[in-house]
Amino acid sequence: GHSVKDIGVIAQEIYDEYVSPKMWQGTVDIAENHMRNGEEVWLVTAAPEDMATLIAKRLGFSGALGSKAETKDGIYTGAMLGELLHGKEKAIAIQKLAKEKGIDLSQCYSYSDSHNDLPLLLAVGHPSAINPDAILGIRAMAEGWPIHDFRRARIFTKAFSPIVIRIAALATWLTPRRKRS
Repeated sequence: GHSVKDIGVIAQEIYDEYVSPKMWQGTVDIAENHMRNGEEVWLVTAAPEDMATLIAKRLGFSGALGSKAETKDGIYTGAMLGELLHGKEKAIAIQKLAKEKGIDLSQCYSYSDSHNDLPLLLAVGHPSAINPDAILGIRAMAEGWPIHDFRRARIFTKAFSPIVIRIAALATWLTPRRKRS
């Protein structure tokens, strides 16, 4: 196995190079708004808890819940502790956290992009969909849940960037070049 320390270094590199640049600013803004209101914000993910904790710390969240990997003497064994934090396991995890912290889940908010998180969303009083998959989008509409879709700007950029690049290239090609003296 690999050492917890080595994986921690790799996790920081993964966050900096791959995770952070792909975060939707709108999602970060929602979390920051909750924090400004003095509310706890927890990242709940199937990702390894070490990675989840790193992301939560970088974003200033209260904490993180993630899938737990077994370690022995500072080395990952390759075994998991408990179940993968996915589907109903997320709901169970937040119910346990709420009980420990004396939090009323009916007053809590939860956000997800996947129908796999329906148990998590149904466990709180204020569920919302963010960039939902088709099944979650349909369910959110049927339930009257807020839907936040931050993909539109990226879709627009993906669709029109090649056109803009071609126009810029054509304009460059058509622009008269100055003669050097």
